Amino acid sequence: MKMEEIRRGPPIHCPSMALLAILLCIFLGSSRPVVLVSASTTTAFSPHDNHLIDCGADNLATLPDGRIFKTDQQAANYLEYDGEHKFSSHSADDVPSALYSTASAFSKEAIYTFSITTAGWHWIRLHFHAFRHDKINLFEANFTVTADNLVLLRNFGPDRSTLAVVKEYLVNVTTEKLEIKFIPENNKVAFVNAIEVVSAPDYLIEDSASNLTGGGQVGGLSSRSYETVYRLNMGGPLLTSSNDTLGRTWENDEKYLNSTLLAKNASVSPSVIKYPDGKSLDKYIAPSLIYASAQQMGDANMASPTFNVTWDFNTTSGFSYLIRLHFCDIVSKSLYQLYFNVFINQQMAVAGMDLSKETMALSTAYYRDIYVDSAVVSEKLKLQIGPNNDKEGDSNAIINGVEILKMNNQVNSLDGFIGADGKKAVAGGSSKTVVAAVGLAMMFGTFVGLGAMVIKWQKRPQDWQKRNSFSSWLLPIHAGDSSFMSSKNSLGSQRTSTFFSSTFGLGRFFSFAELQEATKNFDSSAIIGVGGFGNVYLGVIDDGTKVAVKRGNPQSEQGINEFQTELQMLSKLRHRHLVSLIGYCDENSEMILWAMMWKRKGLLDKIIDPFLVGTINPESMKKFAEAAEKCLADYGVDRPSMGDVLWNLEYALQLQESSAQAKTEETSIIAVGGSVTPAIPDHSPVASPQQTNNTPAQVPVIEDHSGTAMFAQFAALNGR
Repeated sequence: MKMEEIRRGPPIHCPSMALLAILLCIFLGSSRPVVLVSASTTTAFSPHDNHLIDCGADNLATLPDGRIFKTDQQAANYLEYDGEHKFSSHSADDVPSALYSTASAFSKEAIYTFSITTAGWHWIRLHFHAFRHDKINLFEANFTVTADNLVLLRNFGPDRSTLAVVKEYLVNVTTEKLEIKFIPENNKVAFVNAIEVVSAPDYLIEDSASNLTGGGQVGGLSSRSYETVYRLNMGGPLLTSSNDTLGRTWENDEKYLNSTLLAKNASVSPSVIKYPDGKSLDKYIAPSLIYASAQQMGDANMASPTFNVTWDFNTTSGFSYLIRLHFCDIVSKSLYQLYFNVFINQQMAVAGMDLSKETMALSTAYYRDIYVDSAVVSEKLKLQIGPNNDKEGDSNAIINGVEILKMNNQVNSLDGFIGADGKKAVAGGSSKTVVAAVGLAMMFGTFVGLGAMVIKWQKRPQDWQKRNSFSSWLLPIHAGDSSFMSSKNSLGSQRTSTFFSSTFGLGRFFSFAELQEATKNFDSSAIIGVGGFGNVYLGVIDDGTKVAVKRGNPQSEQGINEFQTELQMLSKLRHRHLVSLIGYCDENSEMILWAMMWKRKGLLDKIIDPFLVGTINPESMKKFAEAAEKCLADYGVDRPSMGDVLWNLEYALQLQESSAQAKTEETSIIAVGGSVTPAIPDHSPVASPQQTNNTPAQVPVIEDHSGTAMFAQFAALNGR
């Protein structure tokens, strides 16, 4: 619920099911006991501290939920302020309820002090509604509110809405006194209509939550402070404090839905909702009315829906958030039929949610806390649910309730970046600390590497200048005869590499004739394997060394860039268990550029694998090539985002699958409007089935350490 708009509604009543619950437990003998609750049998929470003040009031105020607020006179001992502060509205029509017909207003700092009998979680609720008065203009109020050293509001001012504003906070109070200060700003006044300081259950906030950006759990949450920004009853009606044992208000979610056509409501009787036994999940976490309603995926006239249901919320950048997601499977006919994903800001928050596994029963309450770091928070927060296609089951997704809580920042503020002591928050905060630490580590590693090179240089062999290789003495394993910028072939002629003259350490340059001689003119009997760039041949060079020669194939799936990358990578790898790169040959480079030329000429079918000719849909190939071409743009601004890339690949895949299916069934599928459209029109992250291989690769054990035996390991390998 967005805590700035409060509307009162009638309490929702349900028939008592206590007797039925007892009979079920006796006669069924459930092996997994649960607690059945209903709104009518729910007992109110009894707080140790319960301070309710109707500021400026002369009479007691009784709310529809039965709570009674003290008068200003009864709360006189709470307030430290000398001067007139009691004001009341002249017209009952100007206020939403009697609680907002009076206010305490201050022209200078005022302090309310509350005694805390039991340390722990406490609700702090501040009620605001400006009204007209002859002596004071509450509509121009501007002030700051603090609770001890925690900033609750900074430069706050009311709007002219007819709705009341309630700011709700959850604070872990550890002292015997709690001071709430109202500090006027900019020569304006401060005011408040009502104040609540009430104990909350000590298990309301767990100390850890799942990290949205990965890395497991985030701890220390019980030492943080929170502001309730949204609290939603998904698919259900507005719930007021009359329906919640902790005095909370749950707002309907419909106005936050990105598209109401993609979602539909589901509901059951609250009497069937169960809470897990022996866990800190009960009616105080959320009432049964929350779990009795849900939003699920709409039909959308699709046999197998793959869209996401989306909600959009306003957030404040620079703050971290705790998001509590409430779930209860009230839509399945049996267990293990519902699997779905939850996304927050386009990132996977919950993958493959299986409520049957978590609760072992239908209609059983469950919740999950997600920590969203300030580094990934902007002015908007997007929540999405969608089906998980990796498992068999219904193509559906549900959610019953959502709570979005803002967390205090590094200067202990929930509003703005200036602390109660005037200290300013550093932009980036912990992120800058991490960057600085990484920078120092990289600098240290650089110095260590340079030191090692200096030591190696001092210990270089005396005849290093007479050798062909500049890098052979520097690398840990001798790389064979290699050259720096150029090399000499067996005929004595010096030749500079066309593509690699600027890259040192790539080894010796071999002429094409030398390799023909070494491999017996690339005889097929010398093939020992197939690589991603072409065949691998076993050969013997002029000094008797056995080598593996990888020859580029014009029909291979790789091009010049992959060839360069592979050479550069292999030139840097030196290990006694790895085959070392000792040289290269780039003569007849027109063979390497073959695939690129065909793409530039527009003949995409010429670069398709011969084994796949006739099976690739031309439109799919065109879309795939366009995506690849855009990714290779010279300037970053011209390259597509990852979301666009995934969308285009998904589109290409759908075109290919549609074509394959049409050929298999010997039927044609015509999309509406005469064209095939992707299933996900808004770049939403929808999980697709993935093939997994749980069997580890088997590597043959070869006792013979000869060159022939070593190269024989490649014989059964296939190219990429």
